[in-house]
Amino acid sequence: MKTKERILVKALELFNNEGVKEVTLRKVAGALGISQGNLNYHFKTKGEIIRQLYYDLVDQMNDAMQQLTREQPILSYLSKSSLISMEVLYAYRFITRDLYQVLESDQELKQHYHQLQKMRNEQFLSLFQHMISGGLMREEELVGEYERLHERMNILGDNWISAADFFQGESLSKVAHYHALLFEIIYPYLTPKGKEQYLEIAT
Repeated sequence: MKTKERILVKALELFNNEGVKEVTLRKVAGALGISQGNLNYHFKTKGEIIRQLYYDLVDQMNDAMQQLTREQPILSYLSKSSLISMEVLYAYRFITRDLYQVLESDQELKQHYHQLQKMRNEQFLSLFQHMISGGLMREEELVGEYERLHERMNILGDNWISAADFFQGESLSKVAHYHALLFEIIYPYLTPKGKEQYLEIAT
């Protein structure tokens, strides 16, 4: 493994375990047994490391999602894609623990995140419309109801790790528990046909 990759792996471990504020470049270099000058050759600031790890997270999530086939039942696809997303987020949990602080400290990441969320919103609204057409999801009863549904899903998706840390500590089942919570949000919006498929997946 090249030095730059080793730095990212060790920094991710330290950020996850100790938090962004507690980890310095000196601490990362010391944990790797290299000089800070060697580390600075690859990353001049802690922010550069955080930025690279953020983009690594996005790339891993995109790669994982591309491996899913849309030929499977749509609710199964939705369940598996959300689980994969949460597993990747947990692997980079320091980012979601301090998400808004991380974004506010880096305008490039903040802009990228806003664009990413806009794209995700469009994808989910298209997915909901596909489910309506397939008889799995009811029509909107309130104007903008499904856009707000996605916003609620997004809020939980971005903040579940902090809740998991507080309520479940280091429980290994936290990803599965919060995935079930997130996936269940959609249940009240399903038709009887959709609920039947949901129960087949959830049980």
